[in-house]
Amino acid sequence: MSRILPFIYILCFFVISVNAQKPTDANIYGHVVDKKTGEHLPFINVSLKGTTIGVVTDLTGHYLLTNLPTGKIIVVASSVGYATIEKEIEIKANQSEQVDFEILQDAVMLESVVVSANRNESNRKDAPSIVNVLTPALFQNTNSVSLGQGLNFQPGLRVETNCQSCGYQEVRINGLDGPYSQILIDSRAIFSSLAGVYGLEQIPANMVERVEVVRGGGSALFGSNAIAGTINIITREPGSNAVSIAHTTNLIGGRTPDMNTNFNASVVADNHRAGVMFFGASRQRNPFDHDGDGFTDISRIKSNNLGFKTYIRPDLYSKITLEYHNISEDRRGGNLVDLPPHEADVADEIKHHIHTGGV
Repeated sequence: MSRILPFIYILCFFVISVNAQKPTDANIYGHVVDKKTGEHLPFINVSLKGTTIGVVTDLTGHYLLTNLPTGKIIVVASSVGYATIEKEIEIKANQSEQVDFEILQDAVMLESVVVSANRNESNRKDAPSIVNVLTPALFQNTNSVSLGQGLNFQPGLRVETNCQSCGYQEVRINGLDGPYSQILIDSRAIFSSLAGVYGLEQIPANMVERVEVVRGGGSALFGSNAIAGTINIITREPGSNAVSIAHTTNLIGGRTPDMNTNFNASVVADNHRAGVMFFGASRQRNPFDHDGDGFTDISRIKSNNLGFKTYIRPDLYSKITLEYHNISEDRRGGNLVDLPPHEADVADEIKHHIHTGGV
């Protein structure tokens, strides 16, 4: 407890500093629409270039930024799948300016921001190596409930199951075996080689903002495991006050249920200088025996995931982020899965309790 108290004091200090800043009453507001259809677009990032100040549009495609620095500023509208638009304006104290955006879809996403090419934020078209980006839309359109299911739709990658008892998966990049691929979370190599092969099914899709895939050697940047390439999972950040709950049930072979429940909740301060997002997922998959020989062809899974991500912006150019994830999974394969492992003829049982976090 004594180790945690100094960190709590620091967070309280920054919260007080954020709330104590003198307001300028310099505001900008507006909407973001699709240039072709004229439809208002929700969840588009609107930010001030060169600062940490930003917000996302609401469900009606509108946004509001308050108490901004006065003078000339560049307002940027960006989102995965759309071309980035910048507008320069001059804003004065005690005034409000309307800034509207019309943006076009970018099918190849050359304007999207990536961090996996050189560990710094850069436009995809300017990156020194090719970075492929998977968006939440792909997970939704393919009904993917985990990272492993979504990666199947990425060129150059193949997700394969190598054991019918334990059901572990590995991802091959350019044909190389799974241990040569490095899985990152927010650019940090927190998954070991053992945890990585099971982590493909342990990471729920609802915690993913985007996935950046770099094919080819990346050992110089991300360690010795990145010989085939890297898979960088960028987790979601709170953008607006929202709550969502979803449940899906899939029937394997038309009879074996695979049930998934997930939730997201985010709270953001009125001045957008602080926010927190909670996410969770629960998966219950019954064992599947395709040929009726009494041995599982797809293992049983009972998993729960819980985590949060929070940020504080002490000033215009600084940002402190704190995140925590917990993954708990019980996986069982073989035969007689309802009995203890030592009473079965063949049993593969793996239990994971993974705690990760960072500042």
